Amino acid sequence: MFSKKIATMILGLSAAILTGCEGEQTEKDMIAEAQFCLDEARDAASANACMSKINGITSPNAYTLRCAAGFISSGITSAANLSSALTAISEGGGPTDMLTALSFDDVVLANNTANYCNQSGQKGLALIGAMAKSATALSNAANSLNLGSCDGSDISSCDPAAIENAISDILANPNSSAAIEAVEAIGSSIQTVYSVTCGGTNNANSDICGDINQAAATAGIDISTADISAIGQALLAQWNPTP
Repeated sequence: MFSKKIATMILGLSAAILTGCEGEQTEKDMIAEAQFCLDEARDAASANACMSKINGITSPNAYTLRCAAGFISSGITSAANLSSALTAISEGGGPTDMLTALSFDDVVLANNTANYCNQSGQKGLALIGAMAKSATALSNAANSLNLGSCDGSDISSCDPAAIENAISDILANPNSSAAIEAVEAIGSSIQTVYSVTCGGTNNANSDICGDINQAAATAGIDISTADISAIGQALLAQWNPTP
């Protein structure tokens, strides 16, 4: 399954990274040390400490580790947890279950992690990073609107019902500041990675890409070139559990 492969890539990368590094020996050593450190990291503080070992390194392997560190910092600390999030759609849970599972508790962390995952050069990581950024934008909107379980102070308090309410509210009231911010964040995150993950013959994940491409087809847009607001609106309409 794609989900297990991506979970392994994010949270169990030792072999792939240590055998795939290129460049000077000193950089290899730094990458290896950071990887071994990250294998034991379980929270933001420990993940950040591991990433300090590769400050200034801009190789794809370094960005892969930063991508992994972002998910660990967000509270996804095992391959099983990530695999569960990634299989939510294929196992019948629906998009909102997956979006809830991938939502970070910090917008800046989600945005940075999506960027790192994209710079890793790995299609699967780029796609899941973009989905995490989109999910966090929705949770942030739900929290701003005090929907469902959201308490207005912590976006991690938002459950699937709150995400569903946020989607419905944004589609019904697209001109609110919370709606505009979420729609643009979602559209931008997906457009950034689309051409290498779901566009053309690329298919980083059949379930996620299927939803994205169906949204584009229904809206009559090309995600590679469309306005980010149009993309965000199309995706929300696709993810809306009560159209």
